[in-house]
Amino acid sequence: MEKQELHIVALPYYEVGACLDEFMSEAIGRAMTLKPEPTNPVDANAIRAYDWQGRHIGYVASCNLELAWQLLRGSGRPSLRGSAVAVNKEHKCVTFCCEVETVGEVEDIYPQGPFTEWIYTGPLLKPTQVMTTLEYMPEELWARLDERHEWDDCKREDFLALLERFCTLSQYDISGDMEDYRRRLYLRLMETDDEALHGLADELRMSIGRMGRSLKGGDILNYWLDVLSSPRTVSALLPISKNYDVEEVRSQLENFPEELYDIWLHDRGQFIQKVRYLHIQSEVLWRLVSGIAFVEIMTRREEERLADELQEESEGRGASAHHRMVPRALKSQRAEELMDCLMDACMLDEDWQPKGLSGTQRALVARTLGTKLGISDVWQVFGRLWNMKPETLRSLFNKALDQKKSLAFQGRLAEFLN
Repeated sequence: MEKQELHIVALPYYEVGACLDEFMSEAIGRAMTLKPEPTNPVDANAIRAYDWQGRHIGYVASCNLELAWQLLRGSGRPSLRGSAVAVNKEHKCVTFCCEVETVGEVEDIYPQGPFTEWIYTGPLLKPTQVMTTLEYMPEELWARLDERHEWDDCKREDFLALLERFCTLSQYDISGDMEDYRRRLYLRLMETDDEALHGLADELRMSIGRMGRSLKGGDILNYWLDVLSSPRTVSALLPISKNYDVEEVRSQLENFPEELYDIWLHDRGQFIQKVRYLHIQSEVLWRLVSGIAFVEIMTRREEERLADELQEESEGRGASAHHRMVPRALKSQRAEELMDCLMDACMLDEDWQPKGLSGTQRALVARTLGTKLGISDVWQVFGRLWNMKPETLRSLFNKALDQKKSLAFQGRLAEFLN
């Protein structure tokens, strides 16, 4: 029999979240069961973790997922039964241990053929500063580790500083290449006899487990939304836009595997999350992101052109001051229909200003409308409309994601806007 350990993450977000300290204080030695969740909307390979009371406590960390499937194959059972052998209160995770007779073979759980065969002929964005830095770091970290026997105290401290910075920056790279590299780096760091390196290796592993929340509605999601809508992105694409057919690029995006473009249009958070769990190669991912940015920019330019024509026509008929103050992204028939729905629901007044809404509710309204209208720079648009700072709206939205009462409000929004 072989003993194997797996890490269970995301504990604060499931059934033991409200009693986490109590759970972690009594978890060691208690029974746990791991069971695949093929209906998971983000990752069909996800594996749930249940505790001794049958509570869903979290998921197997992505860095352990391939091993977990190998253990399932080796056990010949539909689930893995074992126990908790360690807890980490700082990083909110549990170590699960089980015994199996053999570690079975498993095919690549994230086959890349459909993605690498995807055809894209549109423009490419210039790499961001973060991506440029991350192109340098992996090879440099590896080379310095090769020279570890030559380190003096200064070189050792330099390496630790570089590794710590890599742990911070690498979370923004959600490609399969980076995911694989983080795993290899963790294993190599743990092979050394340096306790400081072990500590940073653990931090790297834990950061991988914590990424899920930031993908859905935190720093990582905001980073990628900025990549797609920042002035730098626009300035890079506009000069070459005339060389490409926007409808052809849109058609290619619609042919991307897993219907990822459709997911982007309806739920940006789920899109970013699913991209990471599909382990898409960085080159393919960058083509996909570039195509989305190009289509978004060209669509917005066309909407602005039509809005200008509409405004000129309206001003000729003596349009109201309110209509002239509305951002261009909201000057469409669809936007007016949605705003009318929220006015009927007494959420907005006749000037489209929030009516009795808290800050987090305003942010949820903005995000919901922005998603339905395909507005990428949603915080800038609604910040201007409501005279609020864009960063304030974004912060309020992130706060709303942690509030259970926000779910009820989102349900009301969906009811009024469907």
